[in-house]
Amino acid sequence: MRKMKLAFAIASACALLVGCAAPRSVMDQGWTQKPAKVKVVFTEPFIANPDDLQDDLPEYVNNFSDWYKAQLETNLGSQTNGVLYSVEKVSMDKVKFEAAAVNGVNIKVPKVEEMDGQADVYLVVNDIWIGRVESETTCTTGGFNAGGGLGMGTTCTQDKDFTGKGNYAYYDAKTGKRLGYGDFEAKSGYTFAVSLSDWQKVVQKTVSSVLDNTPIKK
Repeated sequence: MRKMKLAFAIASACALLVGCAAPRSVMDQGWTQKPAKVKVVFTEPFIANPDDLQDDLPEYVNNFSDWYKAQLETNLGSQTNGVLYSVEKVSMDKVKFEAAAVNGVNIKVPKVEEMDGQADVYLVVNDIWIGRVESETTCTTGGFNAGGGLGMGTTCTQDKDFTGKGNYAYYDAKTGKRLGYGDFEAKSGYTFAVSLSDWQKVVQKTVSSVLDNTPIKK
């Protein structure tokens, strides 16, 4: 019984966090110098639930990448200091892929063949997916019946997260050397309907995840 209660407690705690899994990223330990100029390129995000976009950002239904670009610029600027950013959307045909492992799992690592040497570092963000994700039902209860099952007062909820997923990589713009890579999963929990703040939180947490473990955050 004690183990079951503990399991319910852990499940409830995880529902309040931005995911319980460790971030999946690999960074070159030799990359310690904070860059002065970072060029960020991203491909067109895929919106899984167009109705949410129509409801919350109707003016960006046909040009969502403009909103996403502005949000990247705002969050990169607010979450770091002393770095000059240039953000640009690029077409998919400009991005190539390499397979690389993160915690024993192979992921697609994006790369652009041509890089502007005026930047110190390139950040490539790709395979951006934004939409609703519903997790498994979590149940909590005030007690157990004689048979060890769930008793009266059991409450079951399904966690709902507005989620942004994708992969990314950093490169030395001068040499083309890969400095780091990973994937991200940024979540904003909602109850009934998605709101504008959920879209904003997803980008905010995306940027935080992508900057994590890099010298850019110094």
